[in-house]
Amino acid sequence: MRLTIAIPEAQVVEAPTLLRMVRMAPACDVEADEQGASYVALFDDFPESIDIVMRLIEEAWDLRDVHITLEGRPVASRINFYAVLRCYHESLGAPDADAYCLQQAEKVGTDGGCPDRSCVSHCQFMCSRCVGVSRHLGANLIPIQLLELARRAEVDWCPNLRIAKVDA
Repeated sequence: MRLTIAIPEAQVVEAPTLLRMVRMAPACDVEADEQGASYVALFDDFPESIDIVMRLIEEAWDLRDVHITLEGRPVASRINFYAVLRCYHESLGAPDADAYCLQQAEKVGTDGGCPDRSCVSHCQFMCSRCVGVSRHLGANLIPIQLLELARRAEVDWCPNLRIAKVDA
C-alpha cells in the first residue's frame, strides 16, 4: 500500500530533525506545484514501515500544510489517521490482534451505550459510528456502508479491520 507524506520545503528546512525523518523513508523526493516545493516521504510498503511513519507524523505534528495520501486518496483527518496508526501499532504487540481490536471496540461500545445488537464492525474507530448504519430496505448493503464509515474514520487501510458480511 502506498502512503506519501508531503511537507512544504520552507517548514522542513527550518527543522533539521524533520528533514532527517523524511530521508529515513524508503524513498523521498522534492516535488513542486503552484504552492511551492515540498519534501515528500514515500512509503510503498505501508503499513510495514509504521514506526517511521508514526515518528514522521509526530515530528510534523504542529506544522500546517502537511499532506498525507494513501493509495492516492488524501487523508482528511491527520489526527484520526494517527490515532488509528497508534492502535494498529499497539495491536502488533498483542498475542491476538483480532481479540485486541474487539476488546478496544467493546470499551468504546460500553462507554457509548451501544444498542443491544451484535457489533458489525469490531473496530473502536467505527463503533460509535455504526449506530448510523441503515438496515432499511433499499439501503446499501451493510458491508458497503461500513466500508464508507471506515474511509471517513481513516481506518480503511488497517490490516486488522474486519467487516462482517451481514445480511441487509
